[in-house]
Amino acid sequence: MFLHKEFQAVVLAGGGGSRMTELTFGQHKCLLPIGNMPMVWYPLQLLERAGFKEAIVVVSEDMEHNVSLALNRLNLKIKTDIVAIKDAKDLGTADSIRLIHEKIHTDFLVISCDLITNVDICEILNLYRKHNASITALMLPAPKLPEDFVTPGPRNKQKPETDLIGIDNKTGRLIFLASASDFEETINISQTLLKKHTSFTIHSKLMDAHLYVINKWVLDFLVHNINFSTLKGELLPYIVSKQLSKPPKQCIDDKNTSIVRVDLKDDIFRFATEKPLDELIRKMSAYNDHSTDLEDAYHGDIIRCYAHIVNGKFGLRTNTIQMYHFANAKIPDWWSNDNNEQSPISNISSTATIRSTQMQDCHVDDNAFIDNKTSLKQSHIGPNAVVQSKTRISQSIVMEKVTIKQRCVIHNCILCNGCIIEEGTELKDCVVGPQHLVTCGSQHTCEVLTDPDKLIEI
Repeated sequence: MFLHKEFQAVVLAGGGGSRMTELTFGQHKCLLPIGNMPMVWYPLQLLERAGFKEAIVVVSEDMEHNVSLALNRLNLKIKTDIVAIKDAKDLGTADSIRLIHEKIHTDFLVISCDLITNVDICEILNLYRKHNASITALMLPAPKLPEDFVTPGPRNKQKPETDLIGIDNKTGRLIFLASASDFEETINISQTLLKKHTSFTIHSKLMDAHLYVINKWVLDFLVHNINFSTLKGELLPYIVSKQLSKPPKQCIDDKNTSIVRVDLKDDIFRFATEKPLDELIRKMSAYNDHSTDLEDAYHGDIIRCYAHIVNGKFGLRTNTIQMYHFANAKIPDWWSNDNNEQSPISNISSTATIRSTQMQDCHVDDNAFIDNKTSLKQSHIGPNAVVQSKTRISQSIVMEKVTIKQRCVIHNCILCNGCIIEEGTELKDCVVGPQHLVTCGSQHTCEVLTDPDKLIEI
C-alpha cells in the first residue's frame, strides 16, 4: 500500500454524461446508481483499497452540494477534497486537470468516475515507478456483452468506440494510441517506430480505461500549453508520439533559454527532464530494456509511456446507456466473485418496507416501499421508490422516488428519478426519463419516454 504522498489522486467527476442524456437530465452522472451505490463510489473505494488516504474529486459548480452530501453518506475512509469548477461539464479532461494544477504537487493518478473495476492499482503504480515513466495507462479487455443482452431504448446497434493501442511486446512500452475512427482502411506506421520497436502488437480489443499515472512534468507542460483539451484524445497520443523524438539542439546547448521565447508545443523537452540522480542511476545500471542494439537503456528516451494490461479482472466504463445497464446487471456477480473484497452491494436496506413474498436477486435501497402481491426479479430499487400491488418488475433499474402503481409490468427498463408509472402500464426494454409521467394503461416497447426538450443539450 502507498500510505504516503508519493502520488496524489484525482477523480474526474464533473462530466455531464453527453452519451447518456436520457439518464442525466436533472441528475449528476457521477451519482447515477450502480447497484445501490453512486457511480463515484467505485473509483474512490478502488483508491482506498490501494492505500490512498486522500483524493481530489473534480466536479462542476452546480454539483458540489449534492456530491458532498452523497460522499458523506458513503462511509469511505479516504478523505475527499471536492473541487468545484465553473462549467466543468463543458470542459475536457485535460482542461479540468489544468484548472486544478495548483493543488497537485507530486506525480499523480487520474481516474474517471465512470470506471468500474476491481484491478489492483498498486500494480500500475509499481510499473510506473519501475521505469520512472512519463505516463502509465491502464488497459482492460473490451467488455463482451452476452448475445441475449438487450439495451433499453430504440433498437439501434450501438457501435462501441474502438481504441487502437500499440504496445511493445517485450517492454510494455505504449508506442501507438489512436481511435479506429481516425482511419479509413490502413494505418501508416513510421519507419522510425518500426526501427526502434521491432516487435509490437496493435490491439483493437483493449479498452483505454481512463486511469493514468502521470509525471509532474507532464502537468507542467499541460499548464503552459492550453491547446490540449482532453487527456485520452489529445494529450496522451501526443506524449506517446513524442517518445520517438529527441530533444532539439537548443535544449541541449542552452538549458537557460526562456520558455517564453520558444514554441512550447514543439519544446516539450524543456519540461521532460530527469532528475540528475535518476539519470545517473540509469546510466550506471546494467539494466537494459532491449537487446537489439547497444544503445542505452530505453534508447536514451527521456519520455517513456507504458501500458499495464490486466486480465482476469472485470472492468468497464459506464459512459453509455448500454454500459450503464450492463454494469447494473453484472455488479452483484462481479463483487460476489471477488474473493478479496466483501460485497458492498447490500440486498435489502434496513429502512425499506417489504411486503412482497416474491423477490429474487433484488437490491432495495433506503425507505423504498414494496407492496404485497408484487413480483420482483433481478432488479435494483432505489431510495424512496414505491411499488404498488399486483406489479411485476424484472431485470430493471428503478431510481430514486419512482412511483410504480398497481398492475404494471416492467421488464428490462431504466426508470429515472421521480418518474411515475400509472396503473396498468406495460413497459419492455424502455427508458423513462426523470419526472416523466407514463399514462394509465399504456404499452411501450424499445422506447425512450421523456419530454423531447430534456434530450437537448444547450
